[in-house]
Amino acid sequence: MKMDIFHDNPMLAGVRQMLGAFATQQIRPIAATHDREESMPWDLMRKAQGFGMTQTAVVDGRKALTGKDDDGDDGKDGSAKKPKSQARLGVAGSEELAYGCAGICLAIGGSGLAASPVARMGTEEQKQEFRRLLKGDDEKGHIRVAAMALSEPSTGSDISGLSTTARPDGDHYVINGHKQWITNGQSASVYVVWANTDPSAGRAGVRGFIVARGTPGLVPGRKETKLGIRASETAQVHFEDCRVHKDMMLGAGQSSEGLGDTKKMLDSTRPMVGAQAVGIARAAFEYLVERVQGGTMQGTPLAQHQRVAFELAEMEMEIQAARALVHKAAWMADHHMDNVRMASIAKAYGAKVAQDVTSRALTLLGEEALEPGHPVEKWYRDAKIYDIFEGTAQIQRRIIARSIFGVNPT
Repeated sequence: MKMDIFHDNPMLAGVRQMLGAFATQQIRPIAATHDREESMPWDLMRKAQGFGMTQTAVVDGRKALTGKDDDGDDGKDGSAKKPKSQARLGVAGSEELAYGCAGICLAIGGSGLAASPVARMGTEEQKQEFRRLLKGDDEKGHIRVAAMALSEPSTGSDISGLSTTARPDGDHYVINGHKQWITNGQSASVYVVWANTDPSAGRAGVRGFIVARGTPGLVPGRKETKLGIRASETAQVHFEDCRVHKDMMLGAGQSSEGLGDTKKMLDSTRPMVGAQAVGIARAAFEYLVERVQGGTMQGTPLAQHQRVAFELAEMEMEIQAARALVHKAAWMADHHMDNVRMASIAKAYGAKVAQDVTSRALTLLGEEALEPGHPVEKWYRDAKIYDIFEGTAQIQRRIIARSIFGVNPT
């Protein structure tokens, strides 16, 4: 079933094999429990660090997973940028972990959402501060995690309309506003908060700030009860005259597009989200294949019924196509190519496939799959969020359409 896209790259193949085994042996056995309890898998998250899945892995680069320094070349010496492999590592690992459990996959990698803009726009001092804030255990004895506070109650996917403000005040900025649907929002030890520093500047006025937990005015809010991905914490975060030093503003003193930088960041994360959706689809498909091989209907093996066989063939085509798309988007990112359109295609199609495959699996299995706790029932619930977060299906189609007609898609 697993397409060996990395047969010519032993490093990538090895990482995928390692994380695939981790998903099967470590994630699957506890997935149903954390889904039912809506609890973070703290013990497993600590164990994952031993496999290179640290909370600062995105800032640290590929060394965390491979033991080697960052690959490629940034081209600062005037030479052409060399290809990297970080994006391809991300999609390979994301599919494997989501195959185990999408919620646990997000719990393990949730800090990466906050780490991405720090890695992309942060100074070396800011990166060191981010690492420091994630070092050791928190007051509950859990590993420390990070949160990216971007979405708001009144904006949803329209991140151009952020109402959270950051007002300059001497050497500080004063942040006021409310964030919602924030991964790790209640438990994070450090937040990357997006706020409007200058409404007259348009999108260039939207900036990110590194804010430590415990900063006066930062108030973690209510944890949300969700349909799926329940092992990943989602919560509100409030900012009430929260003072942050100007040195913690990402992109300060640099040529920055503000919100434009934020949207470019999504071009690297969306293929990984699409890969997670592929992992869910693959899990449901393989479960169904196993059931079909051992089942009969009216005395005839299920695999010999044309309707069942054709359904499985359709699922296989969709999964293979979705996987190829996310890997192409990641390959483009690693080769420093503009992948805006392909990232949106990969994310949107992966989400569609996850919903389609899990829905068909429910239909074929019938009433048994509707029972709470059934694997397919869980995968069906988990799949829906992939049509919503990291930009809804409608947002992705808007980006794709604008790109087709030569309009700036962001």
